[in-house]
Amino acid sequence: MFLIGGCGWLPADPPATTPAPPHADAPLLHDWKIAGHVLGTRALISDYDAAEFDGRTVSVTDGGYASPWSGRCEQSTRQKAPRAVAEVALEHDVAVAQADRLALGTPVVEYQLRCATGSAPGMIVYVGGAHAVTCFAGVCYLLVR
Repeated sequence: MFLIGGCGWLPADPPATTPAPPHADAPLLHDWKIAGHVLGTRALISDYDAAEFDGRTVSVTDGGYASPWSGRCEQSTRQKAPRAVAEVALEHDVAVAQADRLALGTPVVEYQLRCATGSAPGMIVYVGGAHAVTCFAGVCYLLVR
């Protein structure tokens, strides 16, 4: 008579893996496309000139950032703080009537990016929902994913 003695020869099941938690700044880390703009009262360029940036890319990665205004920064630091759309509009001299055109959802998080190496100027990005805004030279640019 022949007996089969169980399945002790099979390897043990690997331990269950838990997915890595999402990056704390995941809403910021994208290649954003400029999809419009709002001129502040102190804008240094015209509406026509600001529209020339439509379709260009603003990129933020875990390590750095790049934009048409700042150039490329390979190593950066960042700080974040909650903000309100009205505060963003006031800080950049955007009329209250035009603040809705920034298309930011709530809550809004302000990310201050500073280049740790090189001479690229810093950049501030406001993220709210699926949209973001960055402002340069008195113009606030709407960013979409």
